[in-house]
Amino acid sequence: MVEDDPTADRTPRDVLLGSLLGRLREFVASPLTPGSHVLRGLLPPTEKDRGPRVVLWDGQDLGSTYALEIPLLDEDGEEIPHDNFIAALRACINQREALGPPFPDEVFPVPVLDARRHFLNTVDAPPLTLADALYLPLLSLGSENDPAPFSEDAEEGAGEVEWRLLGFMLVDERYARYYVRWTETGDVWGLDFCMRDDAGEVDSRGGTADMIFPALASSHDLERFHRPVSDNRCQAVFDLTTWC
Repeated sequence: MVEDDPTADRTPRDVLLGSLLGRLREFVASPLTPGSHVLRGLLPPTEKDRGPRVVLWDGQDLGSTYALEIPLLDEDGEEIPHDNFIAALRACINQREALGPPFPDEVFPVPVLDARRHFLNTVDAPPLTLADALYLPLLSLGSENDPAPFSEDAEEGAGEVEWRLLGFMLVDERYARYYVRWTETGDVWGLDFCMRDDAGEVDSRGGTADMIFPALASSHDLERFHRPVSDNRCQAVFDLTTWC
């Protein structure tokens, strides 16, 4: 590892747990499933546990708490992509009655369900919601391009990245618009990505937005996707729905 690698002094398991915590912490206050299920805790595994435990409750009654024991890696030993992980976790929540009898946690008085097998059976093709589809381009367009500092000097570091994600809007059931500033020119563009495929099923391919958009912009090929619509929040709108 290089000298400034932030993971240099961490075990592989701790690195994976840190990544998992980064994925889940947004659900401490925001529902993981519609109307219920927020994160009460994430318990790192003991030497006896078969995986970490995601502790859930309804956000109001601590008596509603239960935990799901889940895997850290997929069956090939690879880290599980964020979108697949969250969708598989939701599937386990929805099917928790079929996970078998609960057993107690050794430290905290919460029932634990072994969700590892159902999770792995689901994670390769998890059921996605429209909200998942909306989130994927946000994740990909923002993951390597952190927001610029809110100051007069914000543009000083703009050359370090190709774009800045500024905002988004779910326009309707079929597509969403993502606002980005292309740092080479300073222009703000609206990028339209599809949320559903031709059959009307929720589409996860918006997660490749960070590969599609910069390739087109850098090759100056984006203009042929120009969409003649009026949006005063950007200089131009580009229809990339055929690419996802």
